[in-house]
Formats: sequence, C-alpha cells, structure tokens
Amino acid sequence: MTEEPGRGCASCVLVVFQLVVVAVLFAGAWAEEYFSWDPQYIPGPVGPYIVKMGVVAGIAAVAGIIAGVRGAGAVAYGQALVVVVTLVAMAVTDSMGDSAHEEHRRQKCYDAPADPGCANAR
Repeated sequence: MTEEPGRGCASCVLVVFQLVVVAVLFAGAWAEEYFSWDPQYIPGPVGPYIVKMGVVAGIAAVAGIIAGVRGAGAVAYGQALVVVVTLVAMAVTDSMGDSAHEEHRRQKCYDAPADPGCANAR
C-alpha cells in the first residue's frame, strides 16, 4: 500500500504539535522546580507533569499502531519518535524532581537538624 498525498503534511503537523506539548510540560515542570522569587518556596511534585506526558506518549503510541496497521509508515515512524522523546522527557523530569526535593530536604535539615527525618540527611 502506498500513502495518500497530503498525509505526510498532516503527520508532520501532528508530530510537531505533540512535541510542542511535551516541551511546554517539561518547561512548566522545570519552572516549578527551579524558578521562584520566594526564598521559602517549596517545589511541588512533578508527578502531574509526568502523567500528562504519559498521556501524550499513549496517544502517540495508539496513533502509531493504527497508522502501522493502515500502512502509513511515515506516520507510524513519526509517532514512534514522539513516544521515545516523550519517554526521555518523562525520565529527565522525574530525576529533576527527585533532585529538587532532595535539595530542599537537605536545606531544611541544614537549617533545623533536630527536625524529624533529618538524622541521615547530611
């Protein structure tokens, strides 16, 4: 089977849109973790950002499988690329959130070493 004319443009638009969504989610998670004017700011969890990225990866995987079954190879490869990039962004966001929370906990224990849970934070 050959692809219909014009399907490649729609595939590119879909891939670009999905990657823009992942980039916006990653930038939002980064800004929440590392950017604040308040010195007492406690960074929020990155879990909601990871879940939203997972939804994008799931949609891309389903679209890629459907495209593969229908014989649209370029669309399937584009969606596979989106899945891989999204999974990498999810892993980086998770490690970024873990390091930010660990840094916050260490700073809290440095300021008040007698707090509960600070016995092994040094």
